[in-house]
Amino acid sequence: MELVTLTTAITTLIFSEALKEGGKNLGKGVSEQIARLIAIVREKLKAVGTEGLLTRVQNQPTEFNKSIFKAELQSHIKEDETFANQLKQIMKQLELTEDIRQVMATGIEISGNLEAEDMSQKATRGSSVEQEMLKDIKAQNIKLGNLNQES
Repeated sequence: MELVTLTTAITTLIFSEALKEGGKNLGKGVSEQIARLIAIVREKLKAVGTEGLLTRVQNQPTEFNKSIFKAELQSHIKEDETFANQLKQIMKQLELTEDIRQVMATGIEISGNLEAEDMSQKATRGSSVEQEMLKDIKAQNIKLGNLNQES
């Protein structure tokens, strides 16, 4: 994984909306790997005296603060091969332990008729796949055709 891609992916993960909400929608494996990633980044920044940068950007995730954090992270990855390899390993593990959750057409309540055709969900990777289609549907008449789920 090249330097810019790696730092962008790490920055995106650390400051994703899913993490802001406490990781409720993330699988256990993913949450643990992200926690490990943040801990390794925090340890590195602490060792070089810039841990406050991570704290600041976590408290105020503005684009400006994120760009400063990303530049600092990128610098450390360039200078420290061991640190870079740790981060690459975690990112690889995240790809392998990715949990996939797909939800389609849930919680629909209509007084008339419902027709659903040509609906498809396909998951091509991930250690855990959860798919839901047409759940909690209330309608007078329901006509379904050509529904497909794959993983």
